[in-house]
This record gives sequence, structure tokens and C-alpha cells, in this order.
Amino acid sequence: MKKTFLIFIVIFFLIGCSSSDIYNLTRAAISQDPTTALKSIAKSKSINYATNPKSLEQDIKSLDKNFRKILIAFTKAITENWGENNVKLPKKKEYVKYMQNYKSRALIDFDNAYVLVETLDTNNTKKSLQKAIVTTLLLPEDPQAADLFNAKKIKLGKTPYLLGEIKDDQNKEIRYSWRANRFAKLLTKKIKYKTIKKDNKNTKVAYVKIPMVKDHASIRVAKFKPLVERYSKKYNISKNLIYAIIKTESNFNQFAISNAGAIGLMQVVPTTAGRDSYKYLTNKTHTPSKEYLFNASNNIKLGTVYLKILNERYLKGIYNPISKEYCVISAYNTGSGNVLKTFNSNKQRAKSMINKSNASQVYKKLVKELPYKETRRYLIKVLNNKRDFVSL
Repeated sequence: MKKTFLIFIVIFFLIGCSSSDIYNLTRAAISQDPTTALKSIAKSKSINYATNPKSLEQDIKSLDKNFRKILIAFTKAITENWGENNVKLPKKKEYVKYMQNYKSRALIDFDNAYVLVETLDTNNTKKSLQKAIVTTLLLPEDPQAADLFNAKKIKLGKTPYLLGEIKDDQNKEIRYSWRANRFAKLLTKKIKYKTIKKDNKNTKVAYVKIPMVKDHASIRVAKFKPLVERYSKKYNISKNLIYAIIKTESNFNQFAISNAGAIGLMQVVPTTAGRDSYKYLTNKTHTPSKEYLFNASNNIKLGTVYLKILNERYLKGIYNPISKEYCVISAYNTGSGNVLKTFNSNKQRAKSMINKSNASQVYKKLVKELPYKETRRYLIKVLNNKRDFVSL
């Protein structure tokens, strides 16, 4: 069973999964025959871990030993309350927080600029929803104060994470509990309802949808501007590039977490970029925790350092600065090995081919021949986003 759990977690961390994939993996891991179930899922995803357990060993050593238990318990608790088709988990650009013993939850959608607060409590609907709204509006930006992977009571009182991004009916920022409570009471005068399926039965959900202000993204950019400028200067990395990567990776969501295990603003993968950057800074081998990487300063520092490592170590020997930037951006997403293999399986020959090409040719080859569609699109997205930060 222990080995099966490890297989499950490695699969979760190392492939991109949809919410339903994650649910299926979790259900498989706690089923009566988890080994067979997980091998079936792995096969359908074209993962060789199921038939080659030895390839897991290095990855397993790098993982948080307790996280597998946390994730399984977390998903199971959500499923028991909301049903298997209504599991919502934190994503790169969606903050999800469960409250009130999993009976209420908040989803902050940074791309679509709204906050959705829902509750299953039909006995005290208004009271539960008001409480959930207040908690959501006052969620602290301190990562130590609110764990995404449980429904425990949150200690409020510090600077709200959404400060300035949502304003009340008087167009005022919501910093204190009295204003949050006042606004919550107003919002619950217009409660809406929908029906979800749980255990093949209809279950009523009460909810409110709160729009974010039009310039919500600019507010988040301003929040992290001092950190970007500090580490840009310290490690000699273009601040426009740092901004563009944050925009592409998380849309400035400090608590972003991907299905592949990347964490925070710059979506640092703890076992790769995290370890490399930490070693560069401290000369110590260490895998940073998710709590460490949810801290904005730590995340931007390690993400920026990783760009420096890519530039000065892994892609050293590429001389055209524009071509090199294209390669660094692509490598941030897929690794320098995949970038170089696009040109030649031999690293030195690959660099030689890049140096013999002009920047336009390098760009075209990357966006057409990188092994994954996501990575091909990634370079385009980052370059487009980079233009938006030229004036900062």
C-alpha cells in the first residue's frame, strides 16, 4: 500500500491532470485494489511509472512524505460533502479555500475577475454564507495563516489578500471586519441557488458571485513590484521578463498551485527549480516546502535565480542575447534539456546550431518543434506579456 501511495503522488506531481483526473487518482489510491486501478490510470496517461517502478525512486525521495496523506484526506473530505463531480481544487489562476467543515467554499478566479462563495448549509443558509463571505474578503495574505488543504478556521486580522481587488457598494476597500460584515449582509439579500448531483441525488447550493474591480490585475502587480525590482537588480534579470513569467504562470496569484506541483507566483517546482535555486543561494541541497514557496519574496527570489541559472549555466554558450532569451523562456517551462534536444540530441551541437541561426530562426523552431504544445505556446505568451510591462 505504501508503494501504491507513492506511485499515486508521483503521478499527481509529474503529469498535468484535470480535476477529474486528480479525483480518479485519489479514488484509486483509496480503493480496495489501488495497484490495479493506478496502473490502469497510468497506462491511459501513457506514463511508464506503472510498469517501471524503479524510475520512481529518485522522484519519490524528493517528495514531501506527508503530502500524500494530506491530499488524499483533503480530496476525500471534499467528495463526501460536494460529490465526486463537484470537487474543486486550487489551480494556477484559481484560489480555492474550503471553510466550515467543508460545507462552504470560496473560489477566486483571477483570469475571469470574480469571487464565487458557495455553501451547502440549507438550515442556516444566510448565516453560513455571510460568514463565508467575510472570511473570503478578509483572507490573509500571510501563507502561514490559511492552509489551502484543509477547512480549519482561519485566523483573520492581518492584511487581506484581496485588499483593493474587491470594493463594497460604497466603492471602499475592505480591510476590516465591520466593513466585510456589512457588505456580506448586503450580498446575502440576493442569494442565488443551483443544484448539484451528490450520490445521484439533487443537492441545493446557495451562492453569491462578487465581481473584482476592473484594475484588479494592476493592483496585484503593484503589490509585488518592490520584490520584482529588488531581485531583478540583484540577479541581473530583466524585470519585464520576471513580470511576464509571473503573469503567464499565475496571473499574480500568490497561492497558485498547479496539478504538476508547481507553486506560487513564478510556479517554482520544488524538486527541480526549487532545489537548483536553493543550492545556488545557500550551497545546501534542500527541497523548499510549499509554505516556503507560497511566500511571495521567497518565490520571486527562487524563480529569478532559476532564470539566472538557466542563462549562465544550462544555456551557457548561446551568444545571441535574443536567441538566448527565447531558449531561457522555453527552458523555464520545459527544462533546458528539452530545449536543446529540439535542435540536436548532443548539447554542444545544439548550442552550435543555435549560434549558427538568427533569432527569428530560433524562435520559429522553438514554437514549431518543441515536444509539447503547452511549451510551444508558452514562449508566445511570455513574449506577448513582456510587452505589457515595458513601461513599469
